[in-house]
Amino acid sequence: MADDEQVLDRLDAIFSRIGRLARRRMPDDTLTFGQFAVLRMLFHDGPLAMGAIAEHLGISLAGATGIIDRLVIQGVVERTRSREDRRVVWVDLSPDGQKRMEHLKDDRHQQMQQLLQPLSPDEVETLLRLLERIAEGAEADQ
Repeated sequence: MADDEQVLDRLDAIFSRIGRLARRRMPDDTLTFGQFAVLRMLFHDGPLAMGAIAEHLGISLAGATGIIDRLVIQGVVERTRSREDRRVVWVDLSPDGQKRMEHLKDDRHQQMQQLLQPLSPDEVETLLRLLERIAEGAEADQ
């Protein structure tokens, strides 16, 4: 078991190091992790209902509402009520939010390119395959 614990400790330390580096390289932005997660979902998936946002983040509807409230104040998202069911609130990126996410996406891609720079193309492909298997395993456990 000691070997397994060493592997897990090393993996935890590596993920922590990469996370710290990524946070340091992020542009000076006022977004929290939860806010960025919401913007990223909207950027990739388009308008989402508040309930879907809360479910995806694994938080309460009230928690998601708090995040969305702060993003509305920043002017990066817009809320609209469903015409069919007034209880349903849709959230989407505002034009400013769209621009901000495009800029953040470009910055994140540059950061990832720097992280992958020491690897050969074959090593990058192997890394991607292994990380995908880890993500699939984690999703299957939920």
